[in-house]
Amino acid sequence: LQRCLLEAPYDVDVRIRLARAYKRLGYPDLAVGETYKALLLIDEVLEEGGEYHEEALEAACSSIKSLIKNGISPDSGYVNDHKHDLSVTDEDVVIWARKYWSRASYPLLVECLMLCGCLKSASTYSSMALKSFPDDEKILVLRDKLALEVSSYLRSKDIDADGFGKEDYPDRGLVRRELYPWNDHEPDRYSSTSIDFLNHEMTKVAPKLEVLAVKLPVLSIPKTSLIGEQYSDASTEFDQQLGIFAKEDISPGEIILNEKSMVTGITRLHDFFCDACSIKLPKITTTALDLDENSSPEQSICCEECDDVFFCSQECHDLAQESYHPAVCGAVVDIISKTVPATEAADFLYSLLLLRVLSMAETQDIHPLEVKEIKYIWGDYHGLPLDRLYQTGKDEEPCGSFGGIPKTLPFSFEMNIQTPLHLLEKMDVNIFTQSPRYDPWVFNTLYAKFRGTASARQGLDGKPETGAVHPMWCLANHSCDPNVAWEWEGSIKFWTKEKRVAWKGKEARTVTGIKKGEELLSHYCDIRLPVKERREWAAGALGGDCRCERCVWEAGERHDG
Repeated sequence: LQRCLLEAPYDVDVRIRLARAYKRLGYPDLAVGETYKALLLIDEVLEEGGEYHEEALEAACSSIKSLIKNGISPDSGYVNDHKHDLSVTDEDVVIWARKYWSRASYPLLVECLMLCGCLKSASTYSSMALKSFPDDEKILVLRDKLALEVSSYLRSKDIDADGFGKEDYPDRGLVRRELYPWNDHEPDRYSSTSIDFLNHEMTKVAPKLEVLAVKLPVLSIPKTSLIGEQYSDASTEFDQQLGIFAKEDISPGEIILNEKSMVTGITRLHDFFCDACSIKLPKITTTALDLDENSSPEQSICCEECDDVFFCSQECHDLAQESYHPAVCGAVVDIISKTVPATEAADFLYSLLLLRVLSMAETQDIHPLEVKEIKYIWGDYHGLPLDRLYQTGKDEEPCGSFGGIPKTLPFSFEMNIQTPLHLLEKMDVNIFTQSPRYDPWVFNTLYAKFRGTASARQGLDGKPETGAVHPMWCLANHSCDPNVAWEWEGSIKFWTKEKRVAWKGKEARTVTGIKKGEELLSHYCDIRLPVKERREWAAGALGGDCRCERCVWEAGERHDG
């Protein structure tokens, strides 16, 4: 079905069938994306002024002929006479779009949104479905099921139903965080080719460091995903990962990595921060065309084609023009300047990182998963063998809607589906013909890579203000007793610590730098916290409880009394 879309990207029927296939395989989130595209195409069929009306109409005619030939009518029943006239008029197409495809799409979208925990979005499309098909039994059943889901949510959160409206419904859930079987863009990170490339990149920002493969403890796997399988304690198993090592002895306090990244996101108005590296800007502004030898180094530079973004230097201006800005120049102000509630600020920042990678892919004319800053980042996928662990019920439907596979990737209809597609449309990308590049599974994979590797800064109001992914920096593995400290201000820097953190029951140690061959250990949480709180904080980034030496020591000490 994915291959069919390469030949027929405007075919509504193929997209509905692909959505159903995703649902049967335990990917209701991907089904949401395809069903939403099907509804967009139905609108294109029905609206003569639509951008893709002619293409969608032609594809619909061809699809309808095939359906009629197979004995299917627009009322979703079967035609007895297969030898009737196969000619299809524009009026026939409208009937099919309204009576057959819309009737099939709405219930599928509502059901899959509910399975993903997006009850607010499900309610919106349920109301739209009822308006179009007030007597449809399946839609009525889903309406009642949605009401039960909301009641269950209220009970679980001990929320009073009085004053709780549809705008308060939860609209965020968890889905599978997975290296999809059809994803052929993920490199072998441990091959000599990959490690040679990473070390070439590392030399540019940290000449005394190198990337090597390392064995790390496998962190805890949710027990609910292992029904019927016997696994040993995850703490006794090890897995291969990448790490950063010293190529020579390094002195205490020495800056050993200085990396600037274009994969940044900014939630504030852009005249406060450099659009490229996100450092705070000087107050004086000029354009790249007006710069001369008399220009002040304290001047920020705005894009000469638009007044939407500003840069801290000529270097950042040029890097932006080479890597990402042409695709979004003057096109995405409404997305960037959007105001979001504090509870959604972190997710919004991740969506801006997604925006940046999509604009990089479009500017460089490559697949988003081939962007070099992202390609070699591990997405903390579950890594479980689907052929043995995927579970179905008696009706061949996936158990628990996701086939018993762990759900650890945050998902919302707005951030994972609507916002990326809206952005692509703003960039003049055809979201139908370019599906192989910009499918929902691609967005999910990018989000999986961001979460756990992106660094962020908070504003004075406590909301995340800027975020970035630094591909070399994020290769450093975590320890609650790190031997390096880091700071991000435009570029991100590592320097060797002069004193290690005090363990509970042990004195802090003065160190003599990092020895040749020793691994650099960074930290993904506040290392001043007790072990339980540290593990809770870092679990999202690590994919389980931290098992560094300090955590094992302190957890054992607590257990012993």
